Amino acid sequence: MQGTAIPDFEPVAERLGEFVAADPSFAGTLSVHHHGQSVLDLSWGPGTRPDELLPVFSSSKGAAGIVVACLVRDGLLDLDAPVASLWPEFGARGKGAIPMRQLLSHQAGLIGVDGGYTYAELYGHAPLAARLAEQRPHWAPGSAHAYHALTIGVLADEIVLRATGERLGDYLRAHVTGPRGLDVYLGTPETEEGRVASVELPTAEELAAFTDPAPASPKGSLGWLALPDDHPNMLVECNAERFRRAGTPAGGGLANGRGLSALYASIHHEIGGLDRLLDEETVGLMSQQQVWGRELTSPFSSAFAVIFQKPTERLPFGSYRAFGHDGAGGSLAYCDPHFDVSFGYTVHRIPLPGGADERALQLSRDVRRCCVAADGGTPRAVW
Repeated sequence: MQGTAIPDFEPVAERLGEFVAADPSFAGTLSVHHHGQSVLDLSWGPGTRPDELLPVFSSSKGAAGIVVACLVRDGLLDLDAPVASLWPEFGARGKGAIPMRQLLSHQAGLIGVDGGYTYAELYGHAPLAARLAEQRPHWAPGSAHAYHALTIGVLADEIVLRATGERLGDYLRAHVTGPRGLDVYLGTPETEEGRVASVELPTAEELAAFTDPAPASPKGSLGWLALPDDHPNMLVECNAERFRRAGTPAGGGLANGRGLSALYASIHHEIGGLDRLLDEETVGLMSQQQVWGRELTSPFSSAFAVIFQKPTERLPFGSYRAFGHDGAGGSLAYCDPHFDVSFGYTVHRIPLPGGADERALQLSRDVRRCCVAADGGTPRAVW
């Protein structure tokens, strides 16, 4: 294990050391900011480097959410306005009244398109965006929710394009991460190939021995529509060059713990010599829970703000004020204003059943305890 940990946060490093000792194949990166200052910056495992770039799957959605928040901040996007007011074609098939906040919180019934879609359509963006604009919602918008695993990225991308003339990943690099020198990419350029690390997929034996409480959706089901039809398991795509270049905002990002933590820290604090990204009002609008409950396509409950996940009993990554996102490869990144902390974690080997690595959730609990101790027993919130 290499990196730094200030004394108040050494218990987190010790816990991480226990995980490393228990699993020689364990490798990844962890970074934490507290009150805008880096308090942990660690990497571990064979061949791991702190500035490596690793696919973070749905943790990419957090970066997409921050871009949407910037547009809300600048008055370019009104969360209560109909999507069709910005994207007229979207109003087809009874979708004219769907507001931005409903679309961007997994409630609009656009989990996929009739007949399924392909990776070529997803990576090309425009073909799938056009089909989603023409699609009749698969349930009455607002009557239920289900995780729009990849389509929410296409929908947000088109909204950003309509509002700014820039694709979401380009906006992120030009206005958010690039000026601050942050390693979070939605569309990783060829110049960064030397830092890309491969994700290690579960072995056939591990998959055969694992009993998933939420089995894959069968073809023809609503859940099946959420992923590309030419291969519904995106894990097989994650090490492909086309995956990195396309950088689909819902799941195609590459990052490291340092970049993810600093990105969330920049919401409230000066990072890279630049002022905080968002004002208090915008953060409140974006991080307010929009929906909670059991999803239509799984036996689990979830909670969402505008794009961001909110903590639940099943995903207890922070206080009621926290917002962020986990990823199928085990990554976890978030901001928690109650503790004024941001957290970024990536891992090389995909844990089963997917989503936030249980070790990341334990490290997150340890981080919160250290925040309280560092603040003298009472968390010093951002506001």
